[in-house]
Amino acid sequence: MFRVLYVVFIFLIFQSDILIKSAELPDPTEVLWPTIFIPILVRNKAHTLPTFFGCLENQDYPKDRISIWIRSDHNEDNSTEMLKEWVSRAQHLYHVVDYKYDDSVSKYQDEAGPFDWPEERFTHIINLRQAALEEARRQWAQYMFAIDADNFLENKETLKILVSAKKPMIAPMLESTTMYSNFWAGTTEHGYYRRTPEYSEMLERNISGIIQVPMIHSTYMIDLQLQVSLQLQYSPPPEYEGDIDDMLIFAYSARKAKIPMYIMNAAFFGSLSTPAGVQNTLEEDEQQMIFQRIEVMVENEPMPLSAHITLPPKQLSKFGADEIYMINLKRRPKRRQRMVRSLHELSLNYTIFNAVDGKLLTDEKLKEMGIDMMEGYKDPFHERILTKGEIGCFLSHYNIWVDMIEKGYETVIVLEDDVRFEAFFTMKLKKLLNEPQKLDIAWELIYLGRKILNHRLESWVSGSDMLLWPSYSYWTLGYIINQSGARKLVEQNPLGKMVPVDEYLPIMFDQHPEDLWKEQFTNRNLIAYSVSPLIMFPTHYVGDKNYLSDTEASNIWDHVCNEDDKTRCLAKKDRQNISNHELRQSANLNLPSGHSEL
Repeated sequence: MFRVLYVVFIFLIFQSDILIKSAELPDPTEVLWPTIFIPILVRNKAHTLPTFFGCLENQDYPKDRISIWIRSDHNEDNSTEMLKEWVSRAQHLYHVVDYKYDDSVSKYQDEAGPFDWPEERFTHIINLRQAALEEARRQWAQYMFAIDADNFLENKETLKILVSAKKPMIAPMLESTTMYSNFWAGTTEHGYYRRTPEYSEMLERNISGIIQVPMIHSTYMIDLQLQVSLQLQYSPPPEYEGDIDDMLIFAYSARKAKIPMYIMNAAFFGSLSTPAGVQNTLEEDEQQMIFQRIEVMVENEPMPLSAHITLPPKQLSKFGADEIYMINLKRRPKRRQRMVRSLHELSLNYTIFNAVDGKLLTDEKLKEMGIDMMEGYKDPFHERILTKGEIGCFLSHYNIWVDMIEKGYETVIVLEDDVRFEAFFTMKLKKLLNEPQKLDIAWELIYLGRKILNHRLESWVSGSDMLLWPSYSYWTLGYIINQSGARKLVEQNPLGKMVPVDEYLPIMFDQHPEDLWKEQFTNRNLIAYSVSPLIMFPTHYVGDKNYLSDTEASNIWDHVCNEDDKTRCLAKKDRQNISNHELRQSANLNLPSGHSEL
């Protein structure tokens, strides 16, 4: 009996050993990610907080290794309510969230506006930052990651990358809609900003990597495990004689302790808001945030919104127009998606207008529609005839003109799908739509974006600081048109003598340099203006990495190609092997030069 029990015992031990070996046991040498203390100071940032926290929540870093310390005061907007909601819904995800607010006052005594920085405000911020640093040390945090509430970590790996860099102080380079960033490339001997050529080189990543710089600010990481980090402080030491500024005092303490600062720009990490001026309002800062969210989408993924903040639905508007058309080719879904998101950010109530796809136009279809190219037309820059893409582009705009005539719309805004919007777009658009009435002037078309070929030929409309008389221009990125203007453009029967749409408009307001082209149209009295400065531009230009043209990069009109005039079907670079005599026989050498891409 004993022998049987012994055999069973040995068998069980053997089996359990196999089970233990086969199980996935944790690696005893695996190290936890370091603890990070993140202080966040908030004032009047209700318009940035959903994006700020959305980016923070998306960080691929263990949240139970992160402590968040939030202080908020002097708010005129609903920052406090937004923070309360976020803390109540998200605090369980993090190691600890410490939140305090003070709504007893909304303004500093001597401030000229919400973006003014009187000494009282600097002193308050210095005290808060110093308190945050001391709390990080009290918690034995291994790192402190300082970040302003209008800085956005769009790269999900940012925290891990910074920790892995193993630098005493390091910042991820953040980009803005201007040349502003979160570092200085040069300082004076007293620690003040100094302009250097290296700054733009680093900003454009011509110099890239981990680079030592004299100043990092707004977003940066401090290694609190280093003994020397105990010498860092935001409060001014007794010997400090500089300005009362948290950033300058902190940099002074780093220089005194001989702690180097580094900027990392080898990857895209995110963006930050350009600082508002003393004269700016909260509404303008909100518009700037909208611009920032839209601008990011030109080259990168949309900025995320927090899953723990409830946002009211946007109140969409046509801003007084009867319709806003956004022209898009169905086979360009990425453009459509970006524009849909952008127009929603701008609170525009729009209609997607399906563009005519030139690739699908056959010669038979063109004949059936009565479409013919203007006799003698040749592109001034490429020296070739119309492409099918240009025909499709013209028809897309033409169909909108016909649609607004049939529906009796008085005013329509037309937008193409490859545009980027200027800052404060909606504020400027509202003002622009009221400008003709304010000046008591007639109008039929107003350019929102175009390529100006010769600004010296243009003049301001009397009494206006935003309207001018346009000269010969390219592009139809965006414009406002009224019923009278649409009728003038359609009544000329342009389909039977077609030119690119951006050539047709200057013909109709009688500013085209080609008299032979103009003579084929009557009543060239379209009343056209242009906003100045322009409020929209192309997303990309010729030569840019992601440049794409559906007008230039398409086939030419097949049925006009024949042996008698074969050069009409060739691009300029392909005609170099044709004799000068043969070329002169077919090319109009008197056309203006300098035509740019549509």
